[in-house]
Amino acid sequence: MKSAISITAKRFAHRSLLENGNPGTASPSFSFSSFCCCRRAFSGASYDYREKLSRNVLHDMKLDVDVDLFSEMVKSRPYPSIIEFSKLLSAIAKMNKFDLVISLGEKMQNLGIKHDLYTYSIFVNCFCRSSQLSLALAILGKMMKLGHEPDIVTLNSLLNGFCRGNKISDAVSLVDQMVGMGCKPDTVTFTTLIHGLFLHNKASEAVALVERMVVKGCPPDLVTYGVVVNGICKRGDTDLAFNLLKKMEAGKIEANVVIYSTIIDSLWKYRHVNDALDLFNQMENKGIRPNVFTYNSLISCLCNYGRWNDASRLLSEMIEREINPDVVTFNALIDAFLKEGKLLEAEKLYEESLDLRKR
Repeated sequence: MKSAISITAKRFAHRSLLENGNPGTASPSFSFSSFCCCRRAFSGASYDYREKLSRNVLHDMKLDVDVDLFSEMVKSRPYPSIIEFSKLLSAIAKMNKFDLVISLGEKMQNLGIKHDLYTYSIFVNCFCRSSQLSLALAILGKMMKLGHEPDIVTLNSLLNGFCRGNKISDAVSLVDQMVGMGCKPDTVTFTTLIHGLFLHNKASEAVALVERMVVKGCPPDLVTYGVVVNGICKRGDTDLAFNLLKKMEAGKIEANVVIYSTIIDSLWKYRHVNDALDLFNQMENKGIRPNVFTYNSLISCLCNYGRWNDASRLLSEMIEREINPDVVTFNALIDAFLKEGKLLEAEKLYEESLDLRKR
C-alpha cells in the first residue's frame, strides 16, 4: 500500500507540474506578510503565547489574534515546540482559512522549524479542503520521503480530497488498501466515502457500504446515517429512509432533528403530505424539538396544498415556542397567498414579518 500511495502521489504531482508549475514553489493565494501589515498590535507582553495555548482559548479567538499569536511565537527564543505550532495551525484550519495555514507553514519552514506528522497532516487536509489535490499528494509524497508514515487522519483527509476532486475510483481504492498500510478504516473513513459516492450518483453503492460497515465491525453512527438519509431523500426514496430509521432504532441510535427534518422535507416534496405530518408528530412524541427548518418544510408543504389554516397554526406555534421564523418562513406563506389572490392576507403577513424583525 505504501508504494501504491507513493506512486499515486508522484503521478498527480507530475501532472500538476505540467499543468501548474512546480508545487514546491507554488505560493498560496493568501499572503502572510500582507495580512500582518494590517493586523493590530499584540496586547500585553505578559499575556504571551504560552498562556493562550495553555488556557485552551484558541477556538474563541479571532483570525487577526491568531496571526498575532503566530508572530509572537516565531519571535520567541527558543522556538515553541512543533506541538504548540500545531495547535495554532489546527485552530486556524477549523476557521476554514486554509491558505493562511499553508502560508504560515511555509513561514515556519523558511525559519528552519521542522514539521512533523501532525503538521503535515494539517497541510494535506488544507490542500484537500481547498480543492488542490495535486498539492496535497505532493505534500504526502514529501512527508513519506522524510519517513513520516501517514496515519488514519491523514488518509481520511486524502480520501475526502479524492471524493471532492471527482476521483471516486481512487477513493474506493484507497479505502480497500488502507488495511495493507496498517490503517484500519474507521467510521469517519466509511462516512466520507459514503458521502462521496452520493456526490457521484452512486446511491446503491453508498447504501451497500452501510451494510459493509457492520460486517467489518465498524457500525455506522448518527453522522453516517445523517449522510445516507440526506443522500437517499434527495433521490426521493422515502421508503428506504423509513427503513433506515427502523435500523437506527434497532441499533440504539436515536435519530436527531436534522434526520427527521430531512425526511419530512422529502416526503412533502414527493407528495406524501400526510406521511410528513405523521412523522412530525412522531418526532414530537419522542421529545425531539423541531427547528426552523422543520417548520419551514411543513409550512411550505401546507401552503402548496392550500391548507392555509394549518400553515398559519404552525406559524403561531413557532412563535409561541420561541422558534423564530426566518425569511424562508414568511416568503413561503406570502408567495402562497399571492398565488391564490389573497392580497390582504399577504400584506398583513408581510407587516407581521417586519414587526418580528424589529424585536
